[in-house]
Amino acid sequence: MNRWKKVGSAMALAVMLVGCSVAPKQDPVASVQTQDQFQRAGRFAISVEKNNGERDAVQGGFMWREQPDAIQIDLTNPFGSVLARVVADARGARLEYPNGQVEYAASPDALVAQLLGYELPVEGMKAWLHGQPSAEPQVHDLQKEQDQVVYFQQDNWRVRLQRYDDYGPRLLQMNRNQASQSFSVRLVVDH
Repeated sequence: MNRWKKVGSAMALAVMLVGCSVAPKQDPVASVQTQDQFQRAGRFAISVEKNNGERDAVQGGFMWREQPDAIQIDLTNPFGSVLARVVADARGARLEYPNGQVEYAASPDALVAQLLGYELPVEGMKAWLHGQPSAEPQVHDLQKEQDQVVYFQQDNWRVRLQRYDDYGPRLLQMNRNQASQSFSVRLVVDH
């Protein structure tokens, strides 16, 4: 499998923390928000710039379905076709491709590192999509406007949350600089 399909699939993984089994097909336009289910759909873009000037970038769509103990993320192409499904739970994480290939890891973070060779903010994104910093590690420079979190730093990531609706931010921008490379991740929630 080519590296960019893996990057895109790993990004879908980076948009979630815990997973569930395959759910029945739902209307991707419908925004489902109940006490037991949280659903968002949108687009993502990842850019990795290395200090030698080399740059990698990937973008696509996602459908996020979260239940109290489970999350499923479908990574889609511009036509809405599912390119990969990310599933994780207390037992671990897996990435399912339409051709039947499956990759496993003990956790979402471990799966991203296994696929890409570097870390993305998997653990934090579940909380971040709800408009909050995650419980661990420590948060720095927390800024709020009208009781909504708009900026913080956590685990060496600078996180900006904008365009809130009733369910959380509709724009998430995450950046991290390391000695050898810089990361930029952007999530836009359409519904």
